[in-house]
Amino acid sequence: MDKGWRTWSVVLASVLIQTFAFAPTEFIFGVFVQEYLQMFPTASPSSIALIGTIGSSTTYLVGFLSGAFSDRWGYRVTSMIGTLIMTAALCLASFSTKLWYIYLSQGILFGVGASLVYFSAIAAPTHWFEKKRGLPMGIAASGSGLGGFFLAPLTQVLIDRYEVRWTLRSLGVYSLVICGDASILLFECDKSAREQRRSEKKQHKKETGQKLIVPEYIKGLPFATLVVFQFVLSMSYLTPIYLMELYSTHIGISKQMGAVINGWFNGASFVARIVSGLLADLVDADVLLLVCTWSSTLTILILWTFPKSFPMYLFFAIVYGITFSGIITVTPVIVANQYGPRQVSGVLGIVYGFSCLALVAGSFISGHILELTKPNLDYLPVIMYSGSMFAVSALFATTQ
Repeated sequence: MDKGWRTWSVVLASVLIQTFAFAPTEFIFGVFVQEYLQMFPTASPSSIALIGTIGSSTTYLVGFLSGAFSDRWGYRVTSMIGTLIMTAALCLASFSTKLWYIYLSQGILFGVGASLVYFSAIAAPTHWFEKKRGLPMGIAASGSGLGGFFLAPLTQVLIDRYEVRWTLRSLGVYSLVICGDASILLFECDKSAREQRRSEKKQHKKETGQKLIVPEYIKGLPFATLVVFQFVLSMSYLTPIYLMELYSTHIGISKQMGAVINGWFNGASFVARIVSGLLADLVDADVLLLVCTWSSTLTILILWTFPKSFPMYLFFAIVYGITFSGIITVTPVIVANQYGPRQVSGVLGIVYGFSCLALVAGSFISGHILELTKPNLDYLPVIMYSGSMFAVSALFATTQ
């Protein structure tokens, strides 16, 4: 196995891709919420939040196919195709005149492209490290936090100067340049292994006559527990992120300072992903997942209920960025350790694929709860909902 420059080039590529794959639908989407509410004055906050939810859920849903696609064509080709789709999606979104156009472009189409690049980016590094996968996986996953840290305030500046349509086009160019170049660096550790797996599948189909091969790993209780854990978690983990900008203005913070809070949330996430990856090599990754999940639960139920000023809300955002990011980083490490690096893309594709339903349901429930408190908006019921879902997911993490 080559431990030279190619190994860390793959990690770098994963970092660069993850700076953007979830940015327009998750980590900087809060910046777009206020703009879309002004662009579509008859739309409700929940219908605007649905844009990001559709994008994220599509990313996870297509994960069912992304793993198989990368097995067939390789990570580099898969990621390049995904990059072109993301770029086209953002450019099309910039010309949207109706809300449902954005559902289709920034939501569904971008989600398809993001799925192709994301699952390639998280799976590729695992092939280059036989042991101590936590640190490289943490570094790779830190890309999401890094991207959100500088893209959130940058996106707000672009919107203020050039309005939202040109901002979307600018992000499309970013996608093409950064993710496109990074895709070239997704070297495969062993192409012959991929060809061998394809040959084995064809031979199995020929001998048994089965058109669909059910992987053995999905038949065990640990896999079922992982699916349920991620499903329940997905009912709530995006709620604090999507509502970050709206809650900021609710307590009297300007849009610009709200973007700063979003940036610090992502900055904390960037550091936490690297640290949690390092810790996953030093302690049991399952224990680390448990600690991060319960910490996130307490952060939402306690720290989010009190902020009425910029410093207090900033403190909550930073702590949540730390605890939540540990979950995101450790999960692929657990999968790689338990099922092997060759199965990471397939296992996560199925696990996250089921989660797409929870993302849609969670966004709808959160938005509906908030709507019910009108005309005097009260975020406490939404906070309690999000925290309770985290608590349930923590219980399933305990049984891992």
